[in-house]
Amino acid sequence: MKNILFILSFICISCKAQQQIIPLETKGWPVEGTYYKDLDNDLTPYIGTWKGVFENKTFIITFSKIKYYEPYDKYYQDRIIGRYKMLDTNGTQLYSTVNLPEDKAKVKSLGFVNSTTKDKLRFYFSDLCRGGQIVLNFENPQKTQIHYIYYSEQELITDETGCSPYNEMPKGEMTLIKQ
Repeated sequence: MKNILFILSFICISCKAQQQIIPLETKGWPVEGTYYKDLDNDLTPYIGTWKGVFENKTFIITFSKIKYYEPYDKYYQDRIIGRYKMLDTNGTQLYSTVNLPEDKAKVKSLGFVNSTTKDKLRFYFSDLCRGGQIVLNFENPQKTQIHYIYYSEQELITDETGCSPYNEMPKGEMTLIKQ
């Protein structure tokens, strides 16, 4: 009888310890302990280093896929994070976030604008003085060019002198080329 109870207890603990994996774009409230995984590899084309020119400066961003833990709702989700740098016309680095750890990345994916077509991926950018959204969509079928657009959520900041160098995210549109 003790052996049966021990085996049943072990089975129950094992069942509880297994993480439920479901598709990333599943609708509804997140379920605690669930892993929302990119099962169809929809995020994969974004991974890598991309380069564009913005106001005569070179913007380079590297996207990586991570397994992100959402502490408030206690679930996991595949996300894309971005680390970037800006170079002036001479190639001198103006600022960089490439050495930030994953949990401090300033650019994090939020999800697809339309979960059916999955043609535009939304990101959130946050820093000391500014927050906003970035929307990326591919400009060619080979997925080697991305249209980048940044929407600021804080237009009320009129004096950004106290924000420097924290206001560096390119505000506007550009084309990024995969490197």
